[in-house]
Amino acid sequence: MLKTMGILMVLLGAAGTGGSMALAVYRSNVLLRQLLAAMELLHSELSFRRTPLPEAMETLAHASQGAVAAFFQTMARDLALRQERSMAVIMRKNLMRSSFTPQARRILQQLGNGLGQYDLDSQLRAVSLAEKRLQERLDEARAQQAGRIRSYCTLGICAGLAIAILAW
Repeated sequence: MLKTMGILMVLLGAAGTGGSMALAVYRSNVLLRQLLAAMELLHSELSFRRTPLPEAMETLAHASQGAVAAFFQTMARDLALRQERSMAVIMRKNLMRSSFTPQARRILQQLGNGLGQYDLDSQLRAVSLAEKRLQERLDEARAQQAGRIRSYCTLGICAGLAIAILAW
């Protein structure tokens, strides 16, 4: 009886691990969609309203959710305080604390290098480039999402079954 319960717990634990890995893939795609929406809003704020960067970051924070909102909120605060000299330094500091994927960090760091230093047209080109790269990354992630989620779930269950067979 005890052995059966232990095997059942191993099966559930392995399936849960596979499920949590699948959930991480899903959350990564949600994060990319939120960042893409934020870049589209930033482009609009800069091009049509000509909003200063601290206020634009605040707007992005209010329009976003979760980790993306927290990131832009700290960006707005740090830009308002202006303790650092450049947007690139502020962006790098906040990206190090974020839970973004390495690809998203790289894209946003490149954006940070172009914001606040050049004329409006150059900044808009930097935002458009970030939008394009985030869209490409999101398209890749969507194409792989179904297969990866299915693989992680199957792998978790199979690993649990293998351990259960060995333990039996």
